[in-house]
Amino acid sequence: MKKIKTLIAVLTVIACWTQVSAQENDTTTVHENSSHKKHVSYSNNIGKNDTDRQIKYPRTFYGITFARVDWGFSRIIDNGSFNLSDDNQFLNYKRGKTTNFGFDVAQFGVRMNNHLRIYLSTGFEWNYTRLKENVLLNKNSTPLSYEVLDRNDVNFEKNILTSTYLRIPLTVELRSRRMANGDRLKVAFGPIGGVLLKGSQRLKSEENGKQKFRDDYNLQQFQYGAFVRAGFGNVGLFSKYYFNDIFEKSPNQKDLNNFTFGLTLFM
Repeated sequence: MKKIKTLIAVLTVIACWTQVSAQENDTTTVHENSSHKKHVSYSNNIGKNDTDRQIKYPRTFYGITFARVDWGFSRIIDNGSFNLSDDNQFLNYKRGKTTNFGFDVAQFGVRMNNHLRIYLSTGFEWNYTRLKENVLLNKNSTPLSYEVLDRNDVNFEKNILTSTYLRIPLTVELRSRRMANGDRLKVAFGPIGGVLLKGSQRLKSEENGKQKFRDDYNLQQFQYGAFVRAGFGNVGLFSKYYFNDIFEKSPNQKDLNNFTFGLTLFM
């Protein structure tokens, strides 16, 4: 978690310095506040106001960004229920400590008008499932299998199943008019896909210290679902639901889906 916090800080500094999150195919940059609007242009429109020239749509935008930072909680849905079946009790997890984190690093889209834009972005997403049970997942095993260890032999203080995905959302964003303070109400939604980059099981015990085993543990190689975000200014809430199973080629884990919700920044 310390690495993630450090990464957030570094990326935030980079984003503030570069200011390349929305490079638009237009020579005009619009600066707005609650009292007036003024165009700063590198063409013959220097100094002209909105009353002199109307912005033309659609307009494309693209570039490197640090945006849509999601930090929330994950829940496993087992065949439509938040309660795990008997076959999946080994995946019983600590609620409130099972988290999801992600952000976008690049985007390309079209601003249709002042209130609607559609864009494709890409970024990274991590899921941390903090297991309650004293289990060790077997590596290179299909279908997914595990061993229950005697707590008298080894007692895991931490037992975390992690997954890292390259996420690829397609976003439809609706924006209200600017409020008195210059912020907007935003609602965004659309489909989301993800390509598995890696999986791991992280363990900590008094007997063996810290251990980390890397394997895909039959996690879905490609996940797909839908998301929604709603917020004011740069702060909001998000929710994501993945339609396909968390694990593949594992019949006992069929109909296990991932549902996440929480806080989003830099919408």
